[in-house]
Amino acid sequence: MPYLQEPRQLKDYDVLGVAACRREYLLADNNTKILLTHSYLIPETHRIVYEAILEETLLWLKPQEVRQGNSDDFLQVLLEDFRREFPKTSSYLKLDLTEVMRSYLSEFPWQGPLLSGHFRYFPIFLKRTVHDSDLYLIAQKEWFWSYLSFADFGLPSHEQGRILLNPSLQSLYCTSKVEEVELTPGLTFFYYDYSLQRVREYKGDPWDAIVVDLLHEDRKYSLDQLIEQALMMKLEVSLSRQEWLKKFFYLKSEGILLESDSRKISNLK
Repeated sequence: MPYLQEPRQLKDYDVLGVAACRREYLLADNNTKILLTHSYLIPETHRIVYEAILEETLLWLKPQEVRQGNSDDFLQVLLEDFRREFPKTSSYLKLDLTEVMRSYLSEFPWQGPLLSGHFRYFPIFLKRTVHDSDLYLIAQKEWFWSYLSFADFGLPSHEQGRILLNPSLQSLYCTSKVEEVELTPGLTFFYYDYSLQRVREYKGDPWDAIVVDLLHEDRKYSLDQLIEQALMMKLEVSLSRQEWLKKFFYLKSEGILLESDSRKISNLK
């Protein structure tokens, strides 16, 4: 008689709206799934959004059964999720995590329906309350990795042949080495690589920062226009046209630059 696996129980607030790596993981999991809903946790002002995201999730998750879940101790649920998403922060923080979470919830009440998104403001909260710059950087990096693993960024649609920034791109500037999360001084980019379907980090240089700044706020440039903009910049150390071209090709090969209307990375023309 074949071995029957127990159905996997998933909480709605832990899977609703997920994309990127986490969605790929859930789709690859062949276990039978049971979805536990907790609509009673959702404020009335967010109920319509919750129902819409739930309906969309059911289409791709295809659970065998949907049940009403039970969260008698939602604070404990948040703590478990926090320890999973912020392991280094949890071990580095020399305070009672339960009290820290209560304080955070008092300032940023649960809004639902996405549990993962609830920790968006936690690094800023720590920076303001604990006054530890290293702890802030640790929490910020862990938030980026968590966020980039589940968020749905989409890709903007523009005229063909335009060069775009990866819409998931996040940046963090560090002034000193933080060994706990392998951060070194300087600028680091974090992003979801669409071609590899995984989260990556990239150590940026001053010219990378210039490229990102030129394409910030959804600016539209062809490759030639982008090179012309870069050549007009008054820099302490300038790059030649060919050097800028190599820089753009490299950033595109790393998944930081994209070509408009193309999820699959193709050659720049």
